[in-house]
Amino acid sequence: MSKEERKVVLGLSFAVGVRMFGVFLLLPVLSPYVKSFKDSTPLLIGLSVGIQGFAQALMQIPMGFFSDKFGRKRVFTFGMLLFIVGSVLGGIVNSAKGMVLARFLQGLGAVSSVVLSLSADLIREEVRTRAFAVIGATIGLSFALSMVLANPLAHLFGVSFIFFLLAFLSALSTLYILLFIREVKVKGEVSFSLSPLKDKNLLLLDFSMMLLHSFLAGLFTVMPLKLLYDFNLPKAEHWKVYLPSVLLSLLLMGPVVFLAEKRKKTKLVFLLGIALMGLGFFLFFLKPTKVMAFLCVLLFFLGFNFLEPIIPSLLTKFAPEERRGTASGIFNTFQFLGTFLGGLLGGIFLKFNDLYLFLLFSLISPLWILLVAKLLPEL
Repeated sequence: MSKEERKVVLGLSFAVGVRMFGVFLLLPVLSPYVKSFKDSTPLLIGLSVGIQGFAQALMQIPMGFFSDKFGRKRVFTFGMLLFIVGSVLGGIVNSAKGMVLARFLQGLGAVSSVVLSLSADLIREEVRTRAFAVIGATIGLSFALSMVLANPLAHLFGVSFIFFLLAFLSALSTLYILLFIREVKVKGEVSFSLSPLKDKNLLLLDFSMMLLHSFLAGLFTVMPLKLLYDFNLPKAEHWKVYLPSVLLSLLLMGPVVFLAEKRKKTKLVFLLGIALMGLGFFLFFLKPTKVMAFLCVLLFFLGFNFLEPIIPSLLTKFAPEERRGTASGIFNTFQFLGTFLGGLLGGIFLKFNDLYLFLLFSLISPLWILLVAKLLPEL
């Protein structure tokens, strides 16, 4: 990467990492927190995790298109203000229904497509996968840190404090991007079009991101409760399951993604990532013990962190430059539909038999592998 590209990558990594640290702090504590409300039901627990993804899905395409037309940073700022308001509301409410509303408002601040497009604007295609790997590693480290700190922070200050901290970190992220990240001039005459939906490569990547994040949301709807109630692991010790898994997967992600890009083995790593996640889900379904829970989480994050930088990099490769924001919006719509679907499925399976969620995900994985193997070009 050039000096300018390194500056962009480090800057975006900081801004995105800071914001996502706040988002990840909620993952291990949100479903047990919502369960404590008097009006809580399994469905409302699942919705509180997944409804943000549904709202994000509603807004990603409009926000992506507006960023093509009016500029990335302007649209980013608007979205982040909505997200901050939703975060403050999440710190105030004291009911499960109120939490669903707060999370929905958070989701309306949909800036993922804008950030993805901004990254692609400023980084050359031939080094973009590596750039996304750096950004992804920063997000992964934020996740690892949040797994250690989430429960202690929730115990000492309450989950409401985490929502207020998220609002503060989001404001900090917004200021950083506004002040320190430059912007490519937009083509204001761009008209709205859903033509990226007609590209089979883009559609495959959209579908893949939806599945990836449905797996993530489903896992974190069910697994914290399994650890707490089935395996008697206190919330303050959940990091012992999450942290080693995340750190090991991040250590492997860098060299694996670099070699995949250099030796044209991206498709192979794509397929390997899916297989690892599916194997983890199936093993935990067969033997739901504390040790297998750790193995499930480890294999999931190995697969997840292989795919997380590869899929958006391929998207920016296939998407036409003048419609990059719109293509990213469609892509992130599928991503957050996946988050909503995963949370919803988690809530439904909590009501009946949560182990069958892991069986479902393990059965989806080989079908996903066959689809990618058949449709994705060799890269």
